[in-house]
Amino acid sequence: MDIFEAIHNRRSTRAFQPNPVPKTVIEKILDTAHWAPSWANTQPWEFLVVGGETLRKIGKEFSRRVAEHVKDNPDIPMPPIPQEWAEPYRSRYMAVGKGLFDTLGMARDDKAARVAHYQRMYSFFEAPAVIYVLMGKTLGQYALFDCGSVTQTICLLAEREGLGTCIMAAAVRHPDIIRAHVPVPPGKKFVIGIAVGYPDPDSPYNKYRSSRVSLEEIVSWVDM
Repeated sequence: MDIFEAIHNRRSTRAFQPNPVPKTVIEKILDTAHWAPSWANTQPWEFLVVGGETLRKIGKEFSRRVAEHVKDNPDIPMPPIPQEWAEPYRSRYMAVGKGLFDTLGMARDDKAARVAHYQRMYSFFEAPAVIYVLMGKTLGQYALFDCGSVTQTICLLAEREGLGTCIMAAAVRHPDIIRAHVPVPPGKKFVIGIAVGYPDPDSPYNKYRSSRVSLEEIVSWVDM
């Protein structure tokens, strides 16, 4: 699989097979991914890979907080609510939610189904493993940019290994729960979580794929 094929094939996987991903496969992915570029070669990222019963416990506590309407407390603040976003970003955000729910046959007013969806999301869609990306608390925005670079690299390498991934802000919205279950190096904050596993090809969750705008909308050419 070449890089163009990996980029075009990769999508957000929201349903996984129960079989675990071998540690050696994830280790192979991370060993290559950490060659991603970073500002001044600072390599600001660290990784925490969690699976098995520990991940299930974390997911259950995340889901419980959703049911109890407990406010999120991420290490990195979430963006403002979509209603405050400028166009075209608000419309793109709304379209991806509508597209997914339409694919699932989930009515807009079906609150029970939506709550169940969000509980699945906060339990990482039952992925067998989550790769958490961490960075130093004293680092700034360039380090976040670099963490995005390594996250994308991880996902493309996972695609090459036949794995599905979902980059999830929801996976780090309650970092105190994660810290209660796993040893987290001091001075580190959670940036993002990557759910990883073998995709369930029969799940309607994996039938949906978001769209992209045309190149003409986002590229300007000067002296070319």
